[in-house]
Amino acid sequence: MKEDRKKKWMKYVVVTLTLAIALAGSFKYVSGFATVSSNVNGRELPIYCVETDEKKVALSFDAAWAA
Repeated sequence: MKEDRKKKWMKYVVVTLTLAIALAGSFKYVSGFATVSSNVNGRELPIYCVETDEKKVALSFDAAWAA
């Protein structure tokens, strides 16, 4: 019984580590893929539109109301 539990936990650990490594790799890829910034007088301004031939929609929420 203990060996079955140990094997089960090892499977969970391997899956969790694999997912963590994949997630970390995807963040590294995505962060290097596209970086856009609009800075005026040291203040970040929102980007409302970007000229592109691709049909894409982006939706974001500003949660920093006090800033």
